[in-house]
Amino acid sequence: MSSVIYRYGLKNDLVAAFSPIQLEHHSLIREDETSEHYIIQTYNCSDFPGYNIMASHIFYNRPAMEEIVKDAKYVTLLRSPYTHMKSAFYFSGKDRRYPNAEDPFEEFITERYSAFIENGSTVYDGIHDYFPRFRLPLTSNKDEVLSEIERLDREIDLVMLTEYYDESLLLLKKLMCWDFEDILYHKMKVHKEYQPPLTQKSIDMITELAADDIQCYNYFNETFWKRIENYDGDFEADLKTFHSLLDDVNNICKYGNETSYCQLLFGDADYLRRKSLEKYEKWIC
Repeated sequence: MSSVIYRYGLKNDLVAAFSPIQLEHHSLIREDETSEHYIIQTYNCSDFPGYNIMASHIFYNRPAMEEIVKDAKYVTLLRSPYTHMKSAFYFSGKDRRYPNAEDPFEEFITERYSAFIENGSTVYDGIHDYFPRFRLPLTSNKDEVLSEIERLDREIDLVMLTEYYDESLLLLKKLMCWDFEDILYHKMKVHKEYQPPLTQKSIDMITELAADDIQCYNYFNETFWKRIENYDGDFEADLKTFHSLLDDVNNICKYGNETSYCQLLFGDADYLRRKSLEKYEKWIC
């Protein structure tokens, strides 16, 4: 998702806010100790035009975001907590902690579930780090959680779903008045090693551990399909056109096409960040 945003920014000479260059974990923009401001790369030249984009992993903090990008559209991407946690577990290499386990993820989630039951509260280490960066209230009261989710729904212009990524991009295109070319992408970082399928035991434990995140996902899953029902145009025809364009451009770029367009299309978020920062050097005086 961030690659699509960064690519659009490079194409249209927009300025993206990143974490400071010297920080190793540059994909995450962190807040300062007061949680009132984000720590971002700054530029001291008088002709610096200001920031247009933030597209990093980041906690949702509306006042702090509005300090950086004025009059912005707010878009986020959610994934089912069940597959999200499992994917993040393997992507972060935590499966290496269980070299003899037949199902490393189930062993991991069983440990966290046992700690959850013993402590009587959600264990953050290895649990909430894998979920959307919304600060939902830590409560078993579903009405309180729903109230917070409804506030997010009022404030965020579009909540996209990973499971329906192409459909989500069409909604983004419509929201931003973009062209099909602006939402083309190349799939990357697909985990190809074998992973045991999610067991019912793991599903049941995640359901209890991540009840607030599941409630949030289910809410926005429902609003997502309502947006498609109310789509201004022929959604299925646009989706078919989009898939055809995706196939064409990926086939063209796959076979050694070294054009700058294909390099940007195949570049991941880190590559696009570096290309952006190269352009921004002119504002460091």
